[in-house]
Amino acid sequence: MKQFLLILFLFPIFLFPQTGIKTIFNKHNSPFKEQTITCVKTDQSGLNWIGTLKGLLIINNNNWEIYNIQNSNLPSNKIRKIKIDNNNIAWLATSKGLVKYNKEFESVLSSKKTGIKNDDFISLNIDQNNKKWIGTNTGLYSYKNKIWRVFTIKNTNIPDNHIWEIVVDSENKKWIGTKNGIATIIENEWEVFTKDNMPVKTNLIKSIVCDDYDRIWVSTEKEVVSFDGYRWEKHKLENKRTIINNLFIDLFDNKWICTTTRLVVYNSEGVEFKNNSTKESSVVVSK
Repeated sequence: MKQFLLILFLFPIFLFPQTGIKTIFNKHNSPFKEQTITCVKTDQSGLNWIGTLKGLLIINNNNWEIYNIQNSNLPSNKIRKIKIDNNNIAWLATSKGLVKYNKEFESVLSSKKTGIKNDDFISLNIDQNNKKWIGTNTGLYSYKNKIWRVFTIKNTNIPDNHIWEIVVDSENKKWIGTKNGIATIIENEWEVFTKDNMPVKTNLIKSIVCDDYDRIWVSTEKEVVSFDGYRWEKHKLENKRTIINNLFIDLFDNKWICTTTRLVVYNSEGVEFKNNSTKESSVVVSK
């Protein structure tokens, strides 16, 4: 039986369901006054990395550290994506290039340092070979060991140059969400999914996520579909009038669907929050 939980938030929220603790932070009860949060990541040591349009926030227990272009080597205050590699090194996609953080900030891929044409990065992920995949509105970049490549509609099967989402599954396949459909790449082999071969009415992809069962979940503005490696399945939402902005899956396999008016928590097995053996934290942000 499919179950939904509807929640409406008017402020940023950090949710840690496995401990039963829900902590809300906003400009009134925290040192950080910027409420436009773009991304959140928790590393292996338990640090919470929070990207905003006005800098980077790192929370270590009750210690709040704020970094921006005024007090660090960050090239931009706009932090679009944060990923942590196997060595617990943070990588930041900013509006002025790819930044590596290992005790200090270092720009590794940008128009200023490497001469790439577009360093306004909006998406980022790291594959199993520690290769970084970064998206812009003019194409997809890969980066490893100071070697970079660019992929566009001119030299690949990517359906569009607007690269909005990048996901890596357990087979090291890259799922590239664009303005005009999805492209996958593994071992230099490309495959394209659009409304012609998956059950959606539009090719504009808003989010792609991968769950613990290696199923791919995709959202457009109006729909949520999943792929189990063999077939696509469409999932019915209670309110079809709302516009979907983002999709997140927590440690309990609940799907958090962020829309323009509310936050919908969906699980075909029933929405549930309970303690388990993991020590990780799930973080959800809404506004």
